[in-house]
Amino acid sequence: MSDLYDAVVIGAGPSGAVCARLLAQEGQRVLLLEDHAAAGDFVNCTGIIGTEAFEQLDLPREPILASLGPLTFVAPSGRRFRYDPGAPLAHIVSRKQFDSALVEAAAAAGAECRFNVRVRTLRVTAEAVEIGAEAELPLVRAQAVVIATGFGTNLPQQVGLKGPPAIIYGAQAEVPMEELEDTEIYLGKVVAPDSFAWVAPVGASLARVGLTVTKHAPYYFEQFMRSPHIAPRLRTARWTMKLSPVPLGMIPRSYTHRVLVVGEAAGQVKTTTQGGIYYGMLCATLAAKTLQEARRRGDWRAEILREYEREWHRRLAPELRIGEHLRAFFARLSDEQIDAVIELGTQGDVVALVRRIAKFDWHKDIILSSLRLPILQELVRMGRF
Repeated sequence: MSDLYDAVVIGAGPSGAVCARLLAQEGQRVLLLEDHAAAGDFVNCTGIIGTEAFEQLDLPREPILASLGPLTFVAPSGRRFRYDPGAPLAHIVSRKQFDSALVEAAAAAGAECRFNVRVRTLRVTAEAVEIGAEAELPLVRAQAVVIATGFGTNLPQQVGLKGPPAIIYGAQAEVPMEELEDTEIYLGKVVAPDSFAWVAPVGASLARVGLTVTKHAPYYFEQFMRSPHIAPRLRTARWTMKLSPVPLGMIPRSYTHRVLVVGEAAGQVKTTTQGGIYYGMLCATLAAKTLQEARRRGDWRAEILREYEREWHRRLAPELRIGEHLRAFFARLSDEQIDAVIELGTQGDVVALVRRIAKFDWHKDIILSSLRLPILQELVRMGRF
């Protein structure tokens, strides 16, 4: 019979590494498994993390490449609106360095970390969870398992859980560019139907350029790269596009007997911008807290682990649901109406509201407050929306 771990965390991304570290710090015997050769390999991510996350979670700052400050929004008509928050909203990190630093912290806390291990099967019994992986790793048993694999795994389904209600696709490339200053956000049906595209500078002449769309992502990405907004500024004729699916919406249930699902696999991703690093790490802290209590009780039944979902839903569900409504609203807009939204953003009372209320990682309050603005209500009354 194999040794019994207190917890096995599957996936060494930010969510998994944070959860493993916190459990190990509490004296649990933890195994962190990653199917790639090293942390951060093959990640498709802009790497934008709000400043709040760095302060709240004491994140490593060495991987920071640049800070996100002023934003330039580009309407379908080409009209631009620049918003300067006056201080950095977020930092852009090297995911390779960031993920590696979080794994190193987990190892330093006592977690056992194994790479090049792809978990194939999960079998939950009354006494433990049996984890079946590649041939080089014998059968592993644990009191509890945390699925933090990112989106696309079938492990939740193996234990009776379901996937997210919808997906969106992110396409991105890191390319040398000229005329880089602000982070640029492009809107419109031609650029990225129902979503947006971006240019995020990560150096004096280097940017991450990408977009999210619900379908035909490679087509829209190539069109954007060859558009007048981007092509004349590129210092290369070649680029490597990375493409990945991102969940839209929460999975129906993120816990069961002896198992929790954390991060993208649980749909803990902002439904407005598809950013999930902070939300995933925040939920990882809640998962660790729940598993610590389960260990104290010696009880890992679903009734006990349900507290994890209650807590993360309390914090995130309102944000994610309001974001879904906002996406549905924008999906109905024509390019002319999107132009009107950008024009609205230049109004003094709107800018003042954004400065007073808006937070990089929390969008519910600014969305609801914006809907109460007299100027927006008047545009709705006139049929502009």
